[in-house]
Amino acid sequence: MATVPLLAQAQAAFRQGRLPEALQLIDAVVKREPGNADAWNLAGVVCHVRRDHAAAARYFERALALGAGAGVLVNLGFAHQALGHTDQAGQAYAQATRRDPSLALAWQKLGGLQEHQGQRGDALESYRRAVALDPGDLRSLGDGLYLRRHLADWRPDAALSPDQLLQALAATQRSDFSPHLLLSLPEATAAQQRAAANTFAQSQWGPVLALPPLAAQVREPGGRMRIGYLSADFCEHAVSYLVSDVLAAHDREAVQVFVYAYRAAGADDPWRRKAIDAADVFVDLNAMDDASAAARIHADGVDVLVDLTGYTGSGRVGIAARRPAPVIAQWLGYIGTLGAPRLADYVIGDAVATPPAMAAHFSESLALLPRSFQPNAGLGPIAAPPARSAQGLPERGVVFCSFNQTYKFNPPLWDDWCEILRAVPGSVLWLAQPRDALAGGNLRREAQQRGVEGDRIVLAGKLPRDEHLARLALADVALDTTPYNSGTTASDALRVGVPLLAFLGETFASRMAGSLLHAAGLDECVAAGRREWVAMAIALGNDDRARAALRQRVQAAVPASGLFDPPAFARDLERLFAAMLAQRRAGERGTLAIEASKAPGSTPARIIAP
Repeated sequence: MATVPLLAQAQAAFRQGRLPEALQLIDAVVKREPGNADAWNLAGVVCHVRRDHAAAARYFERALALGAGAGVLVNLGFAHQALGHTDQAGQAYAQATRRDPSLALAWQKLGGLQEHQGQRGDALESYRRAVALDPGDLRSLGDGLYLRRHLADWRPDAALSPDQLLQALAATQRSDFSPHLLLSLPEATAAQQRAAANTFAQSQWGPVLALPPLAAQVREPGGRMRIGYLSADFCEHAVSYLVSDVLAAHDREAVQVFVYAYRAAGADDPWRRKAIDAADVFVDLNAMDDASAAARIHADGVDVLVDLTGYTGSGRVGIAARRPAPVIAQWLGYIGTLGAPRLADYVIGDAVATPPAMAAHFSESLALLPRSFQPNAGLGPIAAPPARSAQGLPERGVVFCSFNQTYKFNPPLWDDWCEILRAVPGSVLWLAQPRDALAGGNLRREAQQRGVEGDRIVLAGKLPRDEHLARLALADVALDTTPYNSGTTASDALRVGVPLLAFLGETFASRMAGSLLHAAGLDECVAAGRREWVAMAIALGNDDRARAALRQRVQAAVPASGLFDPPAFARDLERLFAAMLAQRRAGERGTLAIEASKAPGSTPARIIAP
């Protein structure tokens, strides 16, 4: 058999996810033709996908020694970056841009590394170079715009703008850019989010999606349900803050809990320890490639696999793409649709966050919990707050707060917040310190342009979680972000008794806070719309008695609401999982909803909306 057909077979095996077979074929090629640079490069690519980054780097270096071009230098840089060798990665990317200045991919990867190293200005210029070379380069467009949003850089930029990104998405059938950013763009509709998710899914895992599923049949009822939770975020992360106590609260007579983690965590990370303690079986998948990880989950006989990461930064949706469990649900980490039915059968929501009328926005069926879709740890004692002066806050004057990440901010939202500040004399806006100092200056400049003194924007540095919750109680009113609502930051405010003001949008991400407030029995904090929301904040800011009364209302309503009741939430989840399995066993598909559990051990609720 000739060398070229063998290499073509190896390439086909790689595209279809048959990585061991691809390596065997490549080995046959290089034994016949040791100087075949393309074969060594493909070997490196396969090893990189298998997460053997050291072997990948060696193979890329071999290909380069045989005369491979700038593209292989980019591959070498990516392997070094995965190994944490940032200096070597930077050298490889820079060398690629010198060898072939027209290679957009080299500028894209150089920009990503520069951003990782804190060189944000250089990163933006690299992204712009990539887009100038390839206007359809979605990854550079998206990463550059994402960085601009983290920097609160909202000035006109023809190269890196929401309109440019959405136009490029509409014009392509291939995408290597996760649609996560679209959740925070006011310009992106629910239909555009679903279309972008589908394009991304088909581009990244098309051949894998066509393979037979590892687990096709739902087993007959009987015995404990085996529930697997899959995430990068079983570590110091907001997802762990929310879900850890619920996992620990599962009824072990009804459920066996498997926890699958695929991001490294420090040995002293208390949230990793909580995940390990909450699991009946804990598996670290970090060193496994997607195929091996899926095989392990399948071997464990998991009935329902719950993806807690989705298209967020460290997600590995390729594991779920292989269908290692007969039922797959996505929940909590990604507040949107994955875009391809094979990636998840269900998205877990609730009647406020994901009402049945929104079903067309999702490739998944809706699975509705009776309270909020968002779990929470139980209520516990909060330390006394520090003095306002110690946090840079005025002793008098209303403190509005929003501890969301800066990328959730946008010009229309800033217009509203500045209108509120102008109308409430002496008030300040208390925000989390952005990850880059440039962002703080940009936010103050944007405030000044809207008639608000820059020193009324107060930035709070990062603190350990317990200390942060203690200081958060100093705030008078929490303001929601839109279209990407507050999640953990919303429940944190309610936990410490701070009223949160929100309104419902048209997407899952824009209805999160409303879901929490409804579940807490605080519908009076949900405005009818954007203008009503601004008016509500202004009225509350100017009425000390109304503000004090609402705070007392929050402090009374939250403990009685069940929003912070992990055992009750776990019972609801268990019955929802049972309903999913029953529906799939019957060969049906459609929106599921369950009624609230009355007590531990209650029987499964009826399916309200099959």
